[in-house]
Amino acid sequence: MGNICQVVAKSVSSKLEPFFQTMPVTAKIDKVAGIDYSLLAPPIATTETLDGQLKGEFFSLAHRSPPPFAPPALALPMDHDHMVYLGISDYFFNTAGLVYQQAGALNLTLKDDMIPKKSKFHLTTKYFGTLIPKLAKMFPNMSMQFLIRVSSPPHLTVSPAGLACTPTLEAQAFAVLPNSSLAPLFLLGMSTNASVEVGAVSDRLVGELSLDKLLLELKHSDIGPFSVELLQAVMNYIVPTTVLPKVNERLQKGYPLPLPADVQLFNLVLQSYQNFLLFGADVLYH
Repeated sequence: MGNICQVVAKSVSSKLEPFFQTMPVTAKIDKVAGIDYSLLAPPIATTETLDGQLKGEFFSLAHRSPPPFAPPALALPMDHDHMVYLGISDYFFNTAGLVYQQAGALNLTLKDDMIPKKSKFHLTTKYFGTLIPKLAKMFPNMSMQFLIRVSSPPHLTVSPAGLACTPTLEAQAFAVLPNSSLAPLFLLGMSTNASVEVGAVSDRLVGELSLDKLLLELKHSDIGPFSVELLQAVMNYIVPTTVLPKVNERLQKGYPLPLPADVQLFNLVLQSYQNFLLFGADVLYH
């Protein structure tokens, strides 16, 4: 028995500890955020598995503070078809939404040169004046801009049916005056249902967002009252064709998985459960 304990202790110190030491504790994502992958407790070894609990939390590089919500308890299924499994809870995604929304990184300014030239819609007071005549009278023949922002941290839910969220958006419209300053016109509230497809490519999680039809509400107007129904078709064209591609461009860059050095994954699978995604893969170690 003593010899066995010595062999186990030697294997842990010579192989397992160096292996875990190469795992990233934090990963800087961009100028706004990083991810904390630190172990919450020592790994637990059984006859068949080695289990570890990682934090999995986005944090602000400018001002780190704990999120105002707690991670859910995860009940991972006892799958054994792949060599490694990783449970990714909705807490991981919601800390990302919190950090980026508070940093203002989910805002986007739309200008007319971002609208496809073949579009029948254009960001000008001349075009919008056909829908809101008072606008064309007050601000004739001017360009317009829209500031699209997520007004509160987006909350994503994970279920066996997939990933979904209901982002709350705002669109502030401006007229661009001859001296290039901006005159506020009106503020729209926009609500929609969104779904997220998540996949894994090599050592990164990637995603793609899709939106249902936008529902509009006039929250404030500097040009007098008007019916937002007139703008429904316009915003349902502008947001999917200009805002959504930029969001998905960032999601396709992906976010790194907490992998030790010299590890390559293959046979990747991803399945959604209640409150978490289960990521499975086989491993090559170089």
